[in-house]
Parts: sequence; structure tokens; C-alpha cells
Amino acid sequence: MRRTPRIVVVAVPAVCLSAAILFQPAHLGTSFVPPPAPVRHTTVEPTLPLRLDLEVHEGLPGRGEPARVEAMFLAAADLLDVSLHWVLPEGLERDGAAGLQTLTPLMRSGERRLVEVPVRALRAGDFAIRLEASFRLADGRQYRTQQGVLWRRGPAAPAGRHHAGAYEVMGVPVSEPLP
Repeated sequence: MRRTPRIVVVAVPAVCLSAAILFQPAHLGTSFVPPPAPVRHTTVEPTLPLRLDLEVHEGLPGRGEPARVEAMFLAAADLLDVSLHWVLPEGLERDGAAGLQTLTPLMRSGERRLVEVPVRALRAGDFAIRLEASFRLADGRQYRTQQGVLWRRGPAAPAGRHHAGAYEVMGVPVSEPLP
């Protein structure tokens, strides 16, 4: 049986360690590139200067608290004439002010606003709540955007039957290919 010389036992780990140190990015003469900064927010249209986030909070009927829809706004640029219009489906009504609510004439870049709207369901079911917003930029361009949320109230629909308005076709086996 042949034994490994002691010099090999010491030399192999030393060579591996020195090779690992030498091949670090800082020692290769290249500049270190930091990872990209995290994106502030992700949206379908990243160039749109207004971000809308909707969320439904269930109320506590025992305490007399109604359900409410929260709308969070984040302006990425200075906005003028920001106005909101809530679109509620049948069977859902709003407790409070009128349907069109104008914010301030000016919304500064980076400014956040929170609008809460109490709602009351007249029946159980799924309610598609939509918020339409319109605003104008300082250079005169006008935009309209909308955001929606689905509020499921009552028993859940059976699995595979809630198709959100899509066509539903039953499959039928065919013995031969059709022309």
C-alpha cells in the first residue's frame, strides 16, 4: 500500500485556496458592478404616472362596521385635476358621498393618498368593483386609467364552475376525426 507524501497533503489545499483568492472579481482587474436597484413598483404599464391599488376589507356587522374598499394612489409625477369615479355592480351600493370624487387640483410626485369607501352588499355573490381615474400632466397630456378588484361574498362557487364570463363548452368524445 502506497502512502501519500506529506508535502502533497499540505500543497494541494494551499494551491486551491490561493487559486480561489486570485480569481475573485476584485483581483481580475474588472470593476465590480452592483446588482440593479429594486424597482419601486411593478405595473402593467410602467410608464403610467399614477398607480392604483384596490383592496376590499370585510366589515364586522356585529360591531356595526361596514365593509370598505381601500384605494391607494401613488403619483410618479406631478398630476393635475385627478378625479375618481367608482363603478359598482348591481347588488352593491355605496354608503356615503356621490359617485364622482375629485381629489385635489395638484398631486405631487411621490405623494401617496388613501381613499376608503364603505360599501354594502344587498345579496351574496361575486362583485367586480372598478375605479376609474383621470388626470392631466403638467405638459397637458391627459390620461384615463382604471383598476378593479373582485369581492367574493357568500359561499364560494364550486370548483371549475366560476369562469369569469368566458365561454364554457362541454367536451364530447368523437370516434372519428371530423373533416
